[in-house]
Amino acid sequence: MPADHIRISRIKTAMRRVGLDALILRLPENIVMSMGVWPMNGFSYALITSQAGPTALIAPSCEDQEMADCWSADVRFFTWPRLEMSDPLEAIRRELVDLAAKHNLKHARIGYEGSFEYVAPSHNGGEVMVACESSIAYLKSVLPKAQWTDASDLLNNLRATKTPMEVERLRIAHKVAAMGLRKFQQSAQPGIRETELAAEVYSQCLVGGMNLPGVKHLNVYPQISSGPNAHRAWRPIVSTTKRRLQEGELAVLELAVCVDGFWADVTRVKAAGEPLPIQRDAYAAVKKAQAAAIKSIKAGIRASRPHQVATDILIKAGFEKQIVHLTGHGVGFRYHEPEPFLLPANSMKLRVGHVCSVEPGLYDPAWGGIRIEDNVVVTAEGAEVLTHAAKKLT
Repeated sequence: MPADHIRISRIKTAMRRVGLDALILRLPENIVMSMGVWPMNGFSYALITSQAGPTALIAPSCEDQEMADCWSADVRFFTWPRLEMSDPLEAIRRELVDLAAKHNLKHARIGYEGSFEYVAPSHNGGEVMVACESSIAYLKSVLPKAQWTDASDLLNNLRATKTPMEVERLRIAHKVAAMGLRKFQQSAQPGIRETELAAEVYSQCLVGGMNLPGVKHLNVYPQISSGPNAHRAWRPIVSTTKRRLQEGELAVLELAVCVDGFWADVTRVKAAGEPLPIQRDAYAAVKKAQAAAIKSIKAGIRASRPHQVATDILIKAGFEKQIVHLTGHGVGFRYHEPEPFLLPANSMKLRVGHVCSVEPGLYDPAWGGIRIEDNVVVTAEGAEVLTHAAKKLT
C-alpha cells in the first residue's frame, strides 16, 4: 500500500513544533497511523524521526508477511516465538541502539506513549500487550542519555483528524459493518436467541468482509440487548445472553468492526414483531434527533452543538427523562477515541477530518432502549455519513 504522505508530514510537523527529535511507538493503533500496518501481536516498535520519511519498524519474525506493506523501507525482524530465538528484548535492544546511532539519537528528545490507559487491541484481541512501567523503563535503559517525554497528548491530537487515505480505509470498515446491520434487521425476529443473532451478524461480517478487495485482517464485536435488558443498552459493554426475543420486544445491536486497524462503531434497533405505540414514538424521535444532529455538523461549530440539537428534539417529543448519555465520541484508530466528544461541556470546535459517532438514544425499563448510531467525517460543508444501512424499527 502506498505511504500516506499527508499523515507522515503531519506527524513530523507536529514533532518539530514541540521540539521532538524522535518518537518510539509500540501501541498497534499508533503504528497503524505512523507506519500503515497493523501489528498482529502488539510486540512491534516504530521509530519516527523529525527528518524526512517514516524511519524504521522493528517487528517479530512471525509477522513478516503482515509487515510487507510498511511505509518504511527499514523493517527489522527479531526471532519470536520460535525455539531457536534468543532473548527477544535483547534483540530489540540491539536494533534500537543501532538505529539510535544511525539517526544520531543518543542525546535526542524522544517521545513515548506514557499515558494511554485505553488502548485498541492488535489483531490478537484475546491477549493485549501494552506498554506498562517496565516497558517504559526498558526503553529508557536503551538510551539512558536521551531526554524522554510523554507524547500521548501529541499523538491523540494527531489521530483526531484523519487524512483522506485514512477515511478511505474507514469506508471499508463501514462496508463490513453495514453487512452486519442488514443481517441484524433481517434476523431479529421472535424466537431467535440473542446469541444466535450475534452469531449471524458476526458470520455475515467475517465472511462477507474478507471477500472485499483490500481486506487482510478483520475482527467483529457484536453485542445484543433485548427485552428487559434493552433499557440498559446505554452501557459501554453489554453481555449477549441466551434469552429468546419475544413478540413486541426491542433488540439493540451494538456493533464494532475493525478492518486492518480501522474501526467502525454503529448501532441499530429492531422490534421483534409488532412494537408498542410508545416504542414507535421513541424510535421516530431518536431518528429525527440523529438526522438533525448530523445536519448540524460542519467544521467550525462547537462540539456541544450536535448534542444540543439532538437533545432539544428528544425533550420536545416528551422523552427528557429517558436521555442518559452523550451524543457522540471520536472513532477511527480505536473503538472509542477522546476527540471529539459531542457533549454539553465540550467547547472545542470541530475540524475537517474529525471522525465521530452520532448516537442519540432513549432508555426506559418500561419499554426498552433505542439508539441509532452512525459514524461521520466532518467536512468544511457538513458531514459525510460513513454508515450505509437502513434505519427501520420493523
